[in-house]
Amino acid sequence: MFKRLAVALTAFLVFFGSVVYVEAKTTFSKDDEWLIYMYICGTDLEENGHMVTSDITEIQQVKLPKNVKILIHANGSRVWHHPTIKEGGDGIYLYTSKRLEKLADRNENMGDPNTLANFLEYGEENFNPDHRILIFGDHGGLNGLCYDSAFNPEYRYNLTYDALTQVLSKVYPNFSEELPFELIGFDACLSASYELANSIAEFSHYMVGSEPSEYGWYYTDWIAALAKDPSINGAKIGKIICDSAMKSYSNDIQNIQTFSVVDLSKMPKLREANEEFFEKALQLSKESNGFSGAFARAPYSLDTDNYSDRYTDLWNFAKNTKDLMPEESKNLRKAIKKAVVYNNSGKFLNAKGISTAYPYIDSGEKLENFLTQNSMPEVQKKLYRNLMKLDVSNLYGVELSYNSDLHVVAELEPEQLENILNVECIMFTNSEGGGSSFGLRDDKDIVVLHSDDLKIDWKKGTITENIRPIQPVFDGHTIKMRSVYQGRGYIFYEVPIILQIGTKQPQHPEICNLQVRYDTTKKEYSILGVGNTIDNGMVLQTGYTLKDGDIITPIFDAVIYEDSPTLNDNTLFKYSYIKTEQYEDNEDIDSSTGKAKIKTREVVVNNALNRQLSPLDIFTNPKTGEPLKIVTDSETGKKIYIVQTAGQSFVYNKNSKITEKKISNGAYLGLFRFIAPNGTSSYSLPFVFGVEHGEMVRIPLDKDDLKDLAEENK
Repeated sequence: MFKRLAVALTAFLVFFGSVVYVEAKTTFSKDDEWLIYMYICGTDLEENGHMVTSDITEIQQVKLPKNVKILIHANGSRVWHHPTIKEGGDGIYLYTSKRLEKLADRNENMGDPNTLANFLEYGEENFNPDHRILIFGDHGGLNGLCYDSAFNPEYRYNLTYDALTQVLSKVYPNFSEELPFELIGFDACLSASYELANSIAEFSHYMVGSEPSEYGWYYTDWIAALAKDPSINGAKIGKIICDSAMKSYSNDIQNIQTFSVVDLSKMPKLREANEEFFEKALQLSKESNGFSGAFARAPYSLDTDNYSDRYTDLWNFAKNTKDLMPEESKNLRKAIKKAVVYNNSGKFLNAKGISTAYPYIDSGEKLENFLTQNSMPEVQKKLYRNLMKLDVSNLYGVELSYNSDLHVVAELEPEQLENILNVECIMFTNSEGGGSSFGLRDDKDIVVLHSDDLKIDWKKGTITENIRPIQPVFDGHTIKMRSVYQGRGYIFYEVPIILQIGTKQPQHPEICNLQVRYDTTKKEYSILGVGNTIDNGMVLQTGYTLKDGDIITPIFDAVIYEDSPTLNDNTLFKYSYIKTEQYEDNEDIDSSTGKAKIKTREVVVNNALNRQLSPLDIFTNPKTGEPLKIVTDSETGKKIYIVQTAGQSFVYNKNSKITEKKISNGAYLGLFRFIAPNGTSSYSLPFVFGVEHGEMVRIPLDKDDLKDLAEENK
């Protein structure tokens, strides 16, 4: 819980230097003076997408009255496209009823708390508003805001939530008398979180943000509303921000988007309910067999929206634990309902306005870095650390059986369910020659089927495969699809790919995910866009829409033999792409200048990805730490392993689409993959099935067969 301690405040003041005293009005009239602070860190959003230029252009569509002013700190981009900023460079700008003008040169790291403090102090020293709004524009995530790519191209240094609290404490030391801001808004992904609201609750009446990755605000409408009626309050302004942003999106984007307004005066009650919720969970995790696994799965239930790998809707999280701890669940949901005064959510989401951090697949140093923020209660951090220690090694080589319909079933004991976050069903092709040898034929035949092809009864501990004889293809190319959300007639998938934007563009290819929606009624796939996350959970380059000429390389699991160079070199794949570059043609001299003419040529960049796609130790035996052997080839005696690899590249066009095709006739190998909260895995014994004329032919194995496979998997 955030505590406003005199000692801590003194430390903030000593660290930051001089302070500014302010006193804001609590009443509103049309003559009130408004100052809107816009702390805009351009990064790749401006460099590649011109997004800051678009935002400022939208603001300039509004003729402001004399009592409304917008103070803009523009930094953090190596390239500016807005003509005024392009000419004036980094610095502080003022937009008034007259024009956009530069007031001060500033070339500072936007991730440095001193930069934000200096900006706010500048505004307080030069203006005397009755009401203030503070807007942040950049990427977002639990590790903070304002990843300045100009100062910090690797996105490692940022304005943390703790630093944000410290800055506001320093600049506005007398906030106990009156909150300095009417509204603090975050035009940034993953910002409508409990943790961020908790960090600013002592400084603003309202907060506005987005639970999932967002695609930007539409500034004209809410600036125009304030210009027309400066007597409106932060709640009304926040509502207009939410509605105007949603209105500016296409229907597909609206359906997966949500914006909300939080009344920060309700945070004390929400803090209390949130801490009681996690205190009870920590207690039960020590006392009740099976609780930890059930609690770990609650954020990933079918009716809960998940944002990146590290956020989940807090109301739904609480709802999914109502059978585990009914009183605490009820109190937390009630507190959320009172705190969220407005929520505009797309029809594919079940968001209630506030998310919370959940460190799925984080452990060790990465987990500790994730849990550094003081805005997260200590009891919650302790519980998460415990959950990340859960492992599924006791499921390695678990035996399987068959039900009356010959579907493969894993029957698990309560102590085995304790540690499981999720289960997937993975299917691989048999070798080309058939028989009992399981090997990799070529990438187009690899099939990976995930949790939407399973029937799981967590109470009974039964997991039943429901494999269909089909596979998804993108323009005929096999792809790996991971189910990330299901419900209300749709399944949402992530498809891992390598993306090179444009066939002849100089950008380096990036590992990212296609966001795909499947309509279970129409039985159609839709590509929603491309997203990417980096290690700290910040969403980077989200919202890109595929264009003609983009090169896509699918990524998927594969099986390889023990003597494969891919396994022995610990190099998962090598990848090349085409770019254009300029050069001086010394054989073609310009007669007017006497200099060589500048021309362009295509160049192949080899080994363009300077990092492994995925650490090989993701696919290890949790008991031994060795690379995970899934089976031994009975003909050669060689061990076979699971790795990740890249498939055949292809070029996207306007007619490209994801469809399904029948799996080729033949014999196949299947496995259950049991996943712990920290991402470690164990695999069941393999099972065998066939496809004949487009129909599944399940091949039950007797006890002797199972025993032989178990011996092979030792």
